[in-house]
Amino acid sequence: MNQSDFLPGDLATAIQHYRCCYTCLAKAEQALVTDNLEIAEKRMEDFKRSLNVLYQLKRRKEQKFEFDSIIAALIDKGIDVEKVVLMRNG
Repeated sequence: MNQSDFLPGDLATAIQHYRCCYTCLAKAEQALVTDNLEIAEKRMEDFKRSLNVLYQLKRRKEQKFEFDSIIAALIDKGIDVEKVVLMRNG
């Protein structure tokens, strides 16, 4: 896991979901070995849910970076960002 892929506030949640992914894979493998396909399928569904959360958390960091870049560019151009926000929320 690359901790820099997530916002600091999301790191604990990301770690939980990484652990869940590993656990689900192991349990799915065990179920497959014992020919319990239903359990294997359920663990893979759990895996996919946690994987989706990881994608969402990673995307949230990317969106924050994009937003911060836009704000910095506006400030560099001399635009009063606070004034723009106030006008928008007007």
